[in-house]
Amino acid sequence: MNNANRIAAALVLLAAACGPSKTSKKEMTGLAANAPPPPSGGGKIDREVSADARAAFQAAVKFYNEQAKGGWTKDSCTAAARKFESVASSHNKMVEARYNAGLAYQNCGMLKDAEAQYQAALKIHSGHAPSLSNLGQIYFQGGNETRAKQYWEQAVKADPKVVGARNNLAWLMIRQVREKKANLRSMEEPILQHLRSALAVENDNIEAYVLLSLLYMEGAEKNKARLTLARLLLDEAQKRNDKFAPMYNARGLLQLRRENVANALEEFQKAVALDPNFIEARMNVGNIVLGFRKYGEAAQQFQEVLKRQPKNYDAVIGLGIAQRGQRDLDAAEASYKKAADLDSSRAEAYFNLGVLYKDFRANKTEDLRKAQEAYRTAIKYFTQARGKPNASPALQSDAKENISDCEKNIKSLDEAIKFQQQAPPAAPKK
Repeated sequence: MNNANRIAAALVLLAAACGPSKTSKKEMTGLAANAPPPPSGGGKIDREVSADARAAFQAAVKFYNEQAKGGWTKDSCTAAARKFESVASSHNKMVEARYNAGLAYQNCGMLKDAEAQYQAALKIHSGHAPSLSNLGQIYFQGGNETRAKQYWEQAVKADPKVVGARNNLAWLMIRQVREKKANLRSMEEPILQHLRSALAVENDNIEAYVLLSLLYMEGAEKNKARLTLARLLLDEAQKRNDKFAPMYNARGLLQLRRENVANALEEFQKAVALDPNFIEARMNVGNIVLGFRKYGEAAQQFQEVLKRQPKNYDAVIGLGIAQRGQRDLDAAEASYKKAADLDSSRAEAYFNLGVLYKDFRANKTEDLRKAQEAYRTAIKYFTQARGKPNASPALQSDAKENISDCEKNIKSLDEAIKFQQQAPPAAPKK
């Protein structure tokens, strides 16, 4: 039976921010929605920096590094940022001071403050690639992918050696291939160009190795040698950093390609252990244990996702399937309807509502007419699922088959009801 749920194949885009988020989701969305287009221009900036400016900047860098050793907190991020802001105020040509102030804020997820500093850096030098790259990251996190892509493209144009923007652009292309929105043959070379350029600048860049492995997993159904390349790249990534959660998520995806589901689960669980906020890895754990019918464990994973992303459609569907497996039919129905409210254009919620009424509600009641009504409700939901834009051929086929089964069951129940009505009344007990 089609659960209408799926393994998440995403790599978390590398952000400069690594601490707890201080900017609310609403503020992030607002920042992204109001993001200005990237400034045109680039190249080198002609300026003279005094010895006093250099000394002040180096002192701020030393202070920043001292704070980093102790671990970033809101207070340490703010203190480090203000050191650089002070340098920038006294020496207004020093673009690096504005950039580093933004980086300090971004370390603690203070994205509104970080954005202001990066935009101030661009007013000094419109082609400052690191600021362009990090602004793209902020706008991506806020949901404005179009604007983020423009900033990353402008960053690469301003400085071909900017690694973060190249990795992020490569990931967007890989995702297009995964989602069948682009052809691997046409996209592979530009993806490779971005990632090879990133590694030429930073040979130990683990993100580029992981992204290359994800690229080579594509097309492996026709060329198994690509999986060998993917494994070698992930081995190289692990040599460089064995605590990088997206690397373990990618290892899990590779194991799935090799049909080693148990091994895949272990890799995804390692990713979650390293980064409890890694949504894609949690979704992958949840979906696999759901397949193993460990419904309580699956429900826990999807609930953890929903704490972080309350509107995650796939997590709501997964939770509903787990609740259905635990025979909590009312909770499952509520979850499916919540998913339908989140995105009425998708088929999964309606398909699973159909399954709920056909295979569970109809079989739960001893009232034959109520069972018929449950089958009719199931037909309604399966029909709605078939009409949705994202309904795959497999889902449409399953829905059609289920509708046929429901219609047969309704006819069978008609016969049973007639038999009940024609049967003589039972003799009274003596």
